[in-house]
Amino acid sequence: MAISHLLLRFFLLLLAFSLDDAPHHHCTEAVATTLPPPPPPPFSFKFDFSNTYTYRLEDLRFEGTAAVHGATVDLTCNVAQCTTGRMSYGRAVPLWDRATNEVASFATDFVFKIVTPDNVARGDGMAFFLSSYPSRVPPNPSGQNFGLIAGDADDAGDGPDRFIAVEFDTYDDTFERPRPAGDHIGIDVSSVADSINTTSLNFSRNGAMRASITFDNVTRMLVATVQFTDQTTASRAAPVQVSATLGDPRALLPSEVAVGFSTANGATFQLDQILSWSFNSTLASPHPVVKGCLWTSISTSSQKERGSRKVCDCWSSHISVLVWSILSWCKWRSSNRDIDKRTGGVRQFKYNELAAATNQFSSENRLIGAGPFGEGYKGFFKEMGRHVAIKKISKESRSEGSSKNRNFYDEVKTISSAKHKNLVELVGWCVKRRWNIFDFMCWCREKAHTIFLVYEFVDNSNLRVHLHEKEAVLPWTTRYKIVKDICAALVYLHHERRPFVLHRNIKPNNILLDKEFNAKLADFGLSRTTDKVRKVRYLDPECRKTGKFKRSSDVYNFGIVLLEIACKKDENSYAKVWSRYLDKSLMEVADDRLRGEFDERQIERVIVLGLWCCQPNIDMRPTMQQAMDFLETDGPLPELAEPETSSSKIGN
Repeated sequence: MAISHLLLRFFLLLLAFSLDDAPHHHCTEAVATTLPPPPPPPFSFKFDFSNTYTYRLEDLRFEGTAAVHGATVDLTCNVAQCTTGRMSYGRAVPLWDRATNEVASFATDFVFKIVTPDNVARGDGMAFFLSSYPSRVPPNPSGQNFGLIAGDADDAGDGPDRFIAVEFDTYDDTFERPRPAGDHIGIDVSSVADSINTTSLNFSRNGAMRASITFDNVTRMLVATVQFTDQTTASRAAPVQVSATLGDPRALLPSEVAVGFSTANGATFQLDQILSWSFNSTLASPHPVVKGCLWTSISTSSQKERGSRKVCDCWSSHISVLVWSILSWCKWRSSNRDIDKRTGGVRQFKYNELAAATNQFSSENRLIGAGPFGEGYKGFFKEMGRHVAIKKISKESRSEGSSKNRNFYDEVKTISSAKHKNLVELVGWCVKRRWNIFDFMCWCREKAHTIFLVYEFVDNSNLRVHLHEKEAVLPWTTRYKIVKDICAALVYLHHERRPFVLHRNIKPNNILLDKEFNAKLADFGLSRTTDKVRKVRYLDPECRKTGKFKRSSDVYNFGIVLLEIACKKDENSYAKVWSRYLDKSLMEVADDRLRGEFDERQIERVIVLGLWCCQPNIDMRPTMQQAMDFLETDGPLPELAEPETSSSKIGN
């Protein structure tokens, strides 16, 4: 009984240590001398300024007029005078690792308001920035440069004054090159004059807005998106996005940077407010914030000696129980940290968040045609102000076992780091676990859990629906645009990503369309987690023989989809189109629903490209880069090799 009581007390103590919000713990010295510090997790934080339990003032650095007022951080004063305000994270944030030269990928989300008196006068706007640490407001900053640099807006920051910023500009300045029209967002690198910008929402509507900024360390692409958070306003104003490929961050900024918000008012004024802010990086902080006293109690040798004496005084049976409990706890904690590291810092949702967003996964929220490997639901996150598509990976389609679970986390990292306008964005993920004391203590027994993936919601169904189910015929100009969009996505996955990514299941169901019929490729990168049910029509015959997928397999899938886009529904198989190619009568297989309203040269090139991609000999197929070059030029058509008779049934 004594051992059982000791185990119960020790387990409760360990459970208390695992609670991140607990400010202090009273530790036993015996434990302090036994546990080495775990590896630090990827750097992240999340603040909701309406909830004082989510942040501490010492976590933040305020400069100028910036201060917390109620449920918001006010960066400026709403008065008619020149004011400058900054809020930044209170400690250095890792941008790149000096030891390994690894550059961080990062993502930040924040909700903000720009309030103007009587909605007439306007200030200059605000900016999210990365700069040298610690943050400092330059002397005599002006409103037109958002308090980022001293002097005129044409000046550029140098040395410690260099910065990378995303501006939310509310003033029509004449110095910007190119000159934008009205409110806009822009990307600035050490200068606010030469920015990459786009016309944006009317920031001064006094509505709350959500901004999302991501940086990919592989492509060096910085992408910023902004939209109103309330559905009423959001329905009138579509989200806007701006992106830019940056230079090497190691040449732009030091390894540790300040991140935060900066603003300045000129002759006119406005109130710039931050309501919430989160930040996630793939690198660990070199200066971790230690909570509790579990590790800090190791600091003095006298404490170690006292702890050692206490351990020696314990019964051997108690020591065995304690050691096993400690190992169980370490395994549990390291598993959670390993998940954060493997997934690259992309947001992990709680199951109850997904349930609330989907009205408890109601049938009204279920998406039609979610795919053979799981159910899909439409959800809305009020905090984020956006609709999402939530996919539940079914147990029947998922391979079980701990190695498959680890593969899932690796693939989440792959998907989240793939940033391209023609790929569906992964917003986050969730694993629904069922923990009990037996699972905790018997950590050698791992169980598979229910997996959820949270994607951006693409609101115009998929290509299969528009090609085969809707009465309205998809015009050729739209089809040709979709072809090039899919090709661009595959060029990115095959040739611009390092390492490259295979899709393995390209078909019309996985090509989603938005309201402007921009195509986005979905369900890439999930091959090892899911044993997908693939239709024979889209499966490369070479894969059927060898069971191995290559880039040429994706090329084959792409070719079959091209034939389906351009040809009649009952004559779009490879064998039938190939016979027309030999007869030099390709136009006879063009989709007759188009009623001849197409560019003959374009449709011929698409059909020939489809045949080229489906060549039975994989060495004769083009790469995706060659396919894109073929679409974008008007060169001669390739001479295609005639397939062997045994291969004539491919694509049926």
